[in-house]
Amino acid sequence: MNLPAFTHPWILLPAGGLALLALLAGLWAQTRMGQGVRVVGQRPWRLGLGSALMLAGLGVGLAEPRFGLPEFPRLTVQVVLDASRSMNARDLPEGTSRWKGATAILDRLWNEAPGGISFGVDLLTGDTIPLVPPGEDRALLREALRAVEPGTFGSPGTSLGRGLPQVAGQVDRATPAVLLLLADGEETWEAKPEALARATTFLKEARLPLYIVCLGGTAPVALPTAEGEGTLTTAADPVFLKQLAEGTGGRLLEPHEDLAGLFQELAKGHLPLPVSRSHQPAHPEWGAWLALAGLAIWLWGAGSPLRTWRVGLGLAFALGAPAQAEIPLPASVRAWLAQRALDQNDLPSARRWSPQGGQPDHRLLAALIQLKAQNPEGALEVLRPLTGQGVPRPVPAWRAPALLLAARAHRDLDRTPEAIALLERLLKEEPGRSEAVHNLQTLLKDAPPPPETPPPPPPPRPSMGAQQDELEGRKQKLPQKQKPPAGVKDL
Repeated sequence: MNLPAFTHPWILLPAGGLALLALLAGLWAQTRMGQGVRVVGQRPWRLGLGSALMLAGLGVGLAEPRFGLPEFPRLTVQVVLDASRSMNARDLPEGTSRWKGATAILDRLWNEAPGGISFGVDLLTGDTIPLVPPGEDRALLREALRAVEPGTFGSPGTSLGRGLPQVAGQVDRATPAVLLLLADGEETWEAKPEALARATTFLKEARLPLYIVCLGGTAPVALPTAEGEGTLTTAADPVFLKQLAEGTGGRLLEPHEDLAGLFQELAKGHLPLPVSRSHQPAHPEWGAWLALAGLAIWLWGAGSPLRTWRVGLGLAFALGAPAQAEIPLPASVRAWLAQRALDQNDLPSARRWSPQGGQPDHRLLAALIQLKAQNPEGALEVLRPLTGQGVPRPVPAWRAPALLLAARAHRDLDRTPEAIALLERLLKEEPGRSEAVHNLQTLLKDAPPPPETPPPPPPPRPSMGAQQDELEGRKQKLPQKQKPPAGVKDL
């Protein structure tokens, strides 16, 4: 039996000590039956037990026990895509290249994967090239891949032994995450045993399972080359990739396998992840139930003065609270309820609890809810006080998310120039902001090439008279035939 873990286990020690003292005090008072004044019907041991349970419940609630499955999907899938020259080989069914097959697999994954799972993309050649940071903007991921041509980025070849540790070093170790590698298994920078040992050792220490999709066949295939380069061949190595995946706690996947279902099961906790990356939900309500049971026992043993209104107290607990949406709650409580509903993909509840306060964090949450509800105009109205021209120095933390959300709302309204202006303003205020750079690259279309200069028109055709004059002129320029000298008769 697995015992629940606690977020703050140190609270259990003082709470348990106070609960034990309360129980001992009740038992000690119960043994002194003939001393002092006692209310009729009072049971000191019940009072002590009730007080002990209330103190224990308070400690358990503050310590936050964690057990069970995650309440909603939380997972980061860092996609590592082989972008070396060998991915141009056309050895997939119907003559498809390995690169086209990899992008088709990712496109299907991003179409079928549920919300709450973040995807990032890195390119792997002789170097590691970060392409898109983790996020849920699937359109940005597709646009980024369309601009990639295998064999044109980074150093030539593929280095799995050096590249995978570099990718793993960029992943947040405090959140559940896995690596998804799409490659053909070629290692060109070091021997495969050395690359295998280097990559598996680092990924084991980082507790990052590696799932791999092998692309290509094991038979050598010629690569398309330029003139004068000679013949180059490539062959996939699924055996090496299988050893690499199983050595890190993952497995080798088939290209036709349901990747979206796999990652959904990992996110929900139905499939195991390393313990340090598994987010079990907190259950402080168990402490509240324990304290409520202690209060009931305490009231039960309090004696005759409480018997007359005990029923009324029970009715107050059962019927005294109105509907949740009608309770006037502080903005912070409404924001917490809205965020919880949003994390559970419960959009109607999130809209009902949407905070109305003027704090920047509350406005950001309300704008995000409006965007998910397909109401970009409402999101812009909420964000208007946060996206003005003036900004305090230093730049507050809420400024960048506000401008990004406003740019997204303008894009949903087909106002591309306004979205570009907001992203450019964000880059002026915070140079190098990765989300703004990627979004701006998506919105800015490449300028069309200038039209080719048309050839000059042919000269006009001369008339027949002009042609005759030109012919006569040329005849006059020709050397004239000399007549033979005349004889005596001619003289």
